[in-house]
Amino acid sequence: MTYELYCEVKGSGKNVVLLHGWGMHGGLWGKFNDLISKHCQTHAIDLPGFGYSKDIKNEFTLDALTEAVEEYIKNLEEPVSLIGWSLGGLIVQNILKRKNLTLEKVVLVATTPSFTKKNGWDNAMEQFVFDGFSNDLKTDYKKTLKRFLSLQTRGSDLARDDLRELNNKLNERGEPNFKALEMGLDILSNTDLRSKKQNEIPTMLVLGENDTLVPLSVKNEFEKIFSNLEQLILEKTGHAPFISSPKLCAEKIKNFINE
Repeated sequence: MTYELYCEVKGSGKNVVLLHGWGMHGGLWGKFNDLISKHCQTHAIDLPGFGYSKDIKNEFTLDALTEAVEEYIKNLEEPVSLIGWSLGGLIVQNILKRKNLTLEKVVLVATTPSFTKKNGWDNAMEQFVFDGFSNDLKTDYKKTLKRFLSLQTRGSDLARDDLRELNNKLNERGEPNFKALEMGLDILSNTDLRSKKQNEIPTMLVLGENDTLVPLSVKNEFEKIFSNLEQLILEKTGHAPFISSPKLCAEKIKNFINE
């Protein structure tokens, strides 16, 4: 059993840490990682419970996952930037909230401060959608994972190709820890990181125009949270824009990180 996060390191230059979404692993970044690592040193982490980090002991709460990532980043030379997709984006936001690290820039990809509607927050999905996934997970987690992937690619012009890519990557590093899957859904369902305090860190927000999990209207909330916000909206794209448009995403994000 291993107790250290697995991380695939590529390239050289500024350190950029990549955090994947629920049910996946660092290998998901694929072509996007190949492209952006030509301009910096990327660290594609397998979060605790997923990929080659599936046997790591962790409570799998948002703070526990965040602490594991923070410990990895503390061993890197500054400057360090973060790219977080979906669940990984919640971890990035939580790192900023905890203020234990000094970061150069952050990129939030298809994520939100809150994935479900709550307390007057309507820019999100209905709670019953995640409740359904949680219930289905207990009876057939493999089928539930694939259904979640299908939801992520819906709305993309390349939905069939995107889904094939996600399915091919899904078990490339073995099956995930069931407890991590269960707790990950709990994080997506119950986390609310909306804030009235503005953060000045340079931030890039990348959203898919047709994302069924994160509506475009979420950008209005991020504009309140981040005073230095750059936005990239990808047309005819779903929840995995870096898979649908890896070249465009890599080019825009590379320019943002290096400017």
